[in-house]
Amino acid sequence: MGLRTRPAQSTRDDVDELLVEVVRQSEVLPPVAAHAHPDLVEAARFHRIAPLVHVAHRDAAPDVARLFREDRMRAITMHLRSCAALQQLSSALGDVEWVTFKGPVYSEHAHPVPGLRTYNDVDVLVDPSRLRAVSRRLGEAGWRIADYEDMLLNRAVPGEMHWVSTSGVLVDLHWSMINMASRRRLFDVPTADLLHRRVPVLLGTQEAWTLDPADTLVHACLHAALSGANKLIYLVDVDRLSRSITDWDDLADRARQWRAQVQVALVLGRSQRVLGTTFPTDLPSRLRVPRSLQAAMVLTDRVAPVPHGRTNAGLNRFVARAVRASGPATLAAAGRNATRWLGDRRSTPAHGEGPRRGADETALEVYLAAVESAARASVGLGPPPSAARRSGA
Repeated sequence: MGLRTRPAQSTRDDVDELLVEVVRQSEVLPPVAAHAHPDLVEAARFHRIAPLVHVAHRDAAPDVARLFREDRMRAITMHLRSCAALQQLSSALGDVEWVTFKGPVYSEHAHPVPGLRTYNDVDVLVDPSRLRAVSRRLGEAGWRIADYEDMLLNRAVPGEMHWVSTSGVLVDLHWSMINMASRRRLFDVPTADLLHRRVPVLLGTQEAWTLDPADTLVHACLHAALSGANKLIYLVDVDRLSRSITDWDDLADRARQWRAQVQVALVLGRSQRVLGTTFPTDLPSRLRVPRSLQAAMVLTDRVAPVPHGRTNAGLNRFVARAVRASGPATLAAAGRNATRWLGDRRSTPAHGEGPRRGADETALEVYLAAVESAARASVGLGPPPSAARRSGA
């Protein structure tokens, strides 16, 4: 890619345009004057594409590339360490079925420059019935729990816990693809089905396991929407992953099975409007998304375009997190989210509380028992006899 001069004054819009052209790997990039470099750095890091900006300018504009050299090195280092941690995890888990998703998979197989995606941790999914065995094996391998006690004792049982590998890599160990219990009730994403459909993937020089292409794209859209879909990195992920879809009817069926069809429509549509992502024109109809919602999504992106973002606060994030299967449900969710946001701003932090304590074996046991109970309840089974005796039933 080269940098050719265009008669343009460097403004915030120019920075936005540059970032989009960088992720699209355009051969012609708009110039950005030195006085706009602080905004360029802020925007590239907010959108988590700083390493790509470095690569795009390395030859033609080394003064710009220099601003992002450390971002590139951090991305490379994180990816190499993550691949090594996954190799160690695979050895520790033995016969336990697992998949990794997001970070290292996207970096190596769904990024404009493989290995340079910005991410901070590794996500792994196991069946909830095996979480206890996995925890024991990781502990025996020298890994340590990164959660605080209150996180594992949360009555709204989180869908993931956190471990740190022997080399210091943070691993989010999921038993559900959706962390918050309140959100898990909105969707239907059985872990057993995902593991049954898993496929091998090469990460570095080692083979690992990941979600199949349809599950990968649906999850990428769902995760992006729940996070606000307000950063270019989310759209880059979805744009690249969509290129692996050969059967869009299957993709639409999978999205409906997950009850995530509006999230898929929102993020794919947003990616199309920003990056030119291609998919069948009638996909929103196949996803059964109401026309009123489709129009609202288009209007949101016109009023609050993703590349213009520099902070998490914004209309595009608010809409993405609130969108539901119908207009009335979306408005209701938006109202709840707004009320919760105002409540959080007005609330004062509690005083007199001591420092948070790291999770111990007791907290881990409480969490594992709660996960096992939740897993049994999800398939219509009651608590195990030992749990019934402990509860006095």
